[in-house]
Amino acid sequence: MNHHRHRMLDNLRGKVSHEALDLLEKELLRKMDVLRKLNASCGCHMWLSKGLPCACRLENYTRTGRIIQLDEIDVFWRKLDLLPCKLVDEEVDIVAELNNVRQHLEAQSPVQQKSILSKIKAVFTPKSSTKKPPIVQQNTRGRPTSKKVQERLDEAARLDQAARYSSCGEDSNVITASPKHRYDLPRHSSYVPSEGSRGTGSFVKSEKPKMQPNSSTSSKKKETRDDKVFPLIKGDEHLLCIKRFKNQIPSEFRSYISRIQDVTPDGHCGYRSVAVGLGFTEHAWPNIRRDLLLEIDHNKPRWKHVFETYNEGDFKRIRKSIEWHSVKGCDQSHWMEMPQVGLLIAQRYNIVLHVLSIEWSSTIFPLTDAPLDPRPQAITLIHVHGGHFIHAKLEGDYPMPLVNPMWSAHRSIAAKRWEEMYTPRLEHYYELMHPKSDRDKDREPSLNVIED
Repeated sequence: MNHHRHRMLDNLRGKVSHEALDLLEKELLRKMDVLRKLNASCGCHMWLSKGLPCACRLENYTRTGRIIQLDEIDVFWRKLDLLPCKLVDEEVDIVAELNNVRQHLEAQSPVQQKSILSKIKAVFTPKSSTKKPPIVQQNTRGRPTSKKVQERLDEAARLDQAARYSSCGEDSNVITASPKHRYDLPRHSSYVPSEGSRGTGSFVKSEKPKMQPNSSTSSKKKETRDDKVFPLIKGDEHLLCIKRFKNQIPSEFRSYISRIQDVTPDGHCGYRSVAVGLGFTEHAWPNIRRDLLLEIDHNKPRWKHVFETYNEGDFKRIRKSIEWHSVKGCDQSHWMEMPQVGLLIAQRYNIVLHVLSIEWSSTIFPLTDAPLDPRPQAITLIHVHGGHFIHAKLEGDYPMPLVNPMWSAHRSIAAKRWEEMYTPRLEHYYELMHPKSDRDKDREPSLNVIED
């Protein structure tokens, strides 16, 4: 066992720093204590915070007999300079260097000579520099017009879209429509359970979003900047997201949202949004898929029982939907499916996952483990336009959507602590959705009583 542990690092020696190798050695020792006690999750702290394989990944290497690949190590640990440091204090031959400069000047045209000499003089006499101070706009009163703001947003969105396309390569099947027409295209995203399918685990397919009708200049101003609806959102970079998604976000959460981030609609949007929620860029979506595959394979009996409770064959289908080995956009069979994949996400990262939509919202906790931190991390995904996921950041003691029924049916005794810890906020959401007047009305006896 020790021999294989040392051999596992052979491919990294001389290619990564000694500190990285020491951290991996400690994680290998930690693996024996953590993973082999009650089959617990390692928490992936090494992977998320340092970019090095964590205990569960190392366990997979041990089980398969493979060695760690270099591309599994963050580039930070691979920036090495193995050459000895040389401090050279050589004397400078000023006369010879000046002669070289003079010869170079004499070979130039008179115009170029004048230009080069002016730059040399500016080094020794900065006050004689011909550079002029920048022109400062004197009239800075008032906010920019809505037209100017919209022009800036369109330009920023265009540059962002171009950057996304270039990051995926020319052969990538990523949708690259312009910002104005981007949401005319059908969404390549995910499944979300319908209201009537809460207890069955069924789902509805994504639909083509409908564009909002054009509005006048005054209404555009109201849509793009509404501090009363989103009081925590600051900065013009969110105006375009607010305009596109405001009507898709449940009203009871709007005052708690401090950030909204859209992601590329290429079929990986759910995984992209999770990556953003964990603190990475959206381009880390392949890592999220890989993490969930490790979770589902490492605990196959558990997840097969959970997924096969309602429909036979769901375990194989869901696992296949997560597996994807290309940077290209994926088809419908590989979109994120809720709440099944949501259960995997919460369990894998030991976090709280909220899935919000105007039709149906729910909260998903880890399935087997109790909370590790007094204030655990939470990720919020919003399902918009019938088939696309975006990421939002909720702040403060926001109301929590009711717990997903699949979690309630399969959670362990230890995991019940999650629901107990957040009971006040879960009850707050219930009260918002069922006002006291409605609840009292439900308790009133019916006037149409049929007596025997």
